[in-house]
Amino acid sequence: MIKKLIKKVLPKKIVDKLKGNPSSLYRMSTSISDDQVYPDFCARASIASDLFLSFRKNPIYQTILEHVSQDDGKLYLDEIKRILPNYFNYFEKFKENDLWGNPELFEFPEIGNVSPSTLRYIKVYSDLRNLFGSLDDLKICEIGVGYGGQCRIVNSVDSPKEYLLVDIKQALLLTQRYLDNYVLNSKAKYLTMNELDKEEYDLVISNYAFTELPRKIQDVYLKKVILNSEKGYITYNEISPTHFDSYRKEELLNIIPNSKIVAEKPLTHPRNCIITWGYQDKTANTM
Repeated sequence: MIKKLIKKVLPKKIVDKLKGNPSSLYRMSTSISDDQVYPDFCARASIASDLFLSFRKNPIYQTILEHVSQDDGKLYLDEIKRILPNYFNYFEKFKENDLWGNPELFEFPEIGNVSPSTLRYIKVYSDLRNLFGSLDDLKICEIGVGYGGQCRIVNSVDSPKEYLLVDIKQALLLTQRYLDNYVLNSKAKYLTMNELDKEEYDLVISNYAFTELPRKIQDVYLKKVILNSEKGYITYNEISPTHFDSYRKEELLNIIPNSKIVAEKPLTHPRNCIITWGYQDKTANTM
């Protein structure tokens, strides 16, 4: 079934390239110069309604995103409850993330059916509110945006002044197709790395994206965005190939002024953590 799906959504030259190396279909894509399987699918899903309507269940897409387990979803929900006691008042808005893309849903006590990946976005939002307070009127830049789920969660409650979504072009096409189904409270901009200007930002967000890039690309984001951001939240992991020479957390702590490590909860890998800066001295646990 998967082989038939691959032939349907990918051009013949890509399918031929993958013959004899099926594992490359399931390899984490961390570079804009990858084999183009994931980017090609994003581009096609952005224009083909049949693919878009169920893109979050597609096996190609799930190699990169939408693979959070039900058990992890429960752990994320526990953290949301702990950080934001009034979370329940906003959950119907949060769950609207799952209206598009036909994600796999699981039933959770009190909140009903929801995608575990949506729960991860909500948990990150809970962290952002806890660390930085209201996100109203902020100029936010997110590096590595998937289909835009984090942006939609933020905009479901807060009203940032501007939200810049930065990714490869093919992914951004799908992001815009998804977010155009919602009324956002902020002005959304969709930009690639090379379309970014060096500007000042109130907050930069990157979850399992910036730390997976080659160092030469990380340097671009450091120069254009990260070192110009008053506040920051970077979920750090170490899965990039050795030849990427990606920055390690100790190096980033030396590069980014006043940055500190916060534990990732729940911890999804022993080496993971959150690098943050510019947060309030007293955390805000209410919404």
